[in-house]
Amino acid sequence: MKKEDREILCSLIRDHEDTVGSSRVTMMALTAFIESIKQVRCGVGEVRQLYSELSGAIKNTEPKVIPLIHLIEEFENEIGDSPDGTIEEIKERAIRILEAKHRKIKTKIGRLIEYGLTCISEGDVIIVHTIGYDVKNMLKLASQVLHKPFKVIVLKQDPLKTRQLIKFLETAGIDMEVIPEYSLGHYVEQGNKMFMGALSITEDMRVVSAVGSANIVSLCHLNRLPVYLFANTLKFSHRPSSQQRIHRKVASQTHGDVSFKLTTHSHDTVDLRHVDVLVTEDGIKDKAAISEWINASSR
Repeated sequence: MKKEDREILCSLIRDHEDTVGSSRVTMMALTAFIESIKQVRCGVGEVRQLYSELSGAIKNTEPKVIPLIHLIEEFENEIGDSPDGTIEEIKERAIRILEAKHRKIKTKIGRLIEYGLTCISEGDVIIVHTIGYDVKNMLKLASQVLHKPFKVIVLKQDPLKTRQLIKFLETAGIDMEVIPEYSLGHYVEQGNKMFMGALSITEDMRVVSAVGSANIVSLCHLNRLPVYLFANTLKFSHRPSSQQRIHRKVASQTHGDVSFKLTTHSHDTVDLRHVDVLVTEDGIKDKAAISEWINASSR
């Protein structure tokens, strides 16, 4: 794959993850992979190279989408180094494997949402910053199916993401109040929970999450406002936060008679110790269980 093609793929995955979350972008990427296999026209000798090129590009995006990487690595192991059979047989096998991976993450998300619904109570005032596919569906089900009355305080940040979140909450009929992100200090006592998602949870117990999360979680932690983290276990990385390839961008800015270079990053990292409740498809860990897990991992 050409360098410019890899950069375009990285940008597409990063932009989609930023707006819909890593779970949803993983499912979208798997679906796109399946469609590309259906349409590819090549010989048996070329197919392995094509798989390897696409898999390699997916595994080296900025930042790394850990759930997708785990599933792609499973696909590579199952398809083997030298696929046997005709090109159509190889394609059919690859599609079956990828469809099974799609079902796997979909099942994990469904189970996580089931546990997550128990974390929403009547009268809750939930602070959110940026939430992905899992948490959005959880809030929607709690409102429309379980008919639980609760309120969401939306922290305004990126215009596009905030607009999408507001439209989603409006459509779901969820009561909300929108405030500037920097005004959270005036509202933190009104909330009783903060909900967040994750791109990954790293080996060194850091949560790679949406940009801006670190400041918000720190303020909630200082004010003893419980922070709930929702992440299926495919998001657990075997590598430290320093190897998650968080995207760094330097852009020239001009305001009036002042010009400068502005450096931004695609994601933040949050200390898992600042999380009070961790919800996965396997259940709910409270603060004590999270601390025990962190201590065990550091031995």
